Formats: sequence, C-alpha cells, structure tokens
Amino acid sequence: MHIAIWIVAALLLALWSLLAWGVAAVLALDPAWVGDLRPLIDQIPFGHLLDIWLPGWAGLLRALLDMTHALLGWLGSSAGWLVWGLWAVGSVLLLGTAAVCSAIVALVRRSSAPAPATVAAGR
Repeated sequence: MHIAIWIVAALLLALWSLLAWGVAAVLALDPAWVGDLRPLIDQIPFGHLLDIWLPGWAGLLRALLDMTHALLGWLGSSAGWLVWGLWAVGSVLLLGTAAVCSAIVALVRRSSAPAPATVAAGR
C-alpha cells in the first residue's frame, strides 16, 4: 500500500510541476498576445447560432480578454515568483498528505496484526 501511495504522490507531483511550468511560461509572455485574439471572436464558426442561445457572448468574451490583458500586465515580472511559490506550497501539501496516508497505513497494519501465539505452560 505504501508503494501505491508514493507512486500516486509522485505522479501528482509531476502533474503539479508540469502545470506550474506551463502557467509560468504563459505568464512570462508579453500580454499583447491577448489583444491579437480580439479579431478572432468575429470569425468563430456558427457565431450567429451561439448568439441565439447565449445573447451577448461576444461582448462577454471581449470583456474577458480585456480583463486577462489587464491581469497579465499587472502581474508583470512577479508572476514567476508567485507561480513557483504556489508550486512549493502545493508540493509540500501533496508530500505531507502522502506521508500522513503512509503513517495511517503503518498504524492500521500495526494495530491489526495478529497477536503472537503464546506457549501454554506445561504442554
């Protein structure tokens, strides 16, 4: 059981690290790329059908792009430190959870182990 716990913890740590690396890479880009997405909103296929089901979706998408541009500009160069700080906290929590689960398994095994057989006197 310990092996399964630590294999799952290692896989989750690898995925967490990959996510942090990807987010850090995206946040390190120049925020001007978000503005380049604006003309693509009008080219979305079947946009008129989307407008029937979700009126105002294009305006909402433009507002989200503006907010994303502002957020990326605001984060600036501190984004890398922020991402890797959050990665460190998440990694510590992940490894701590695996250690606690491993300790619980050890305690359960110890408490549920069969009692040693005693030799009766005189037999």
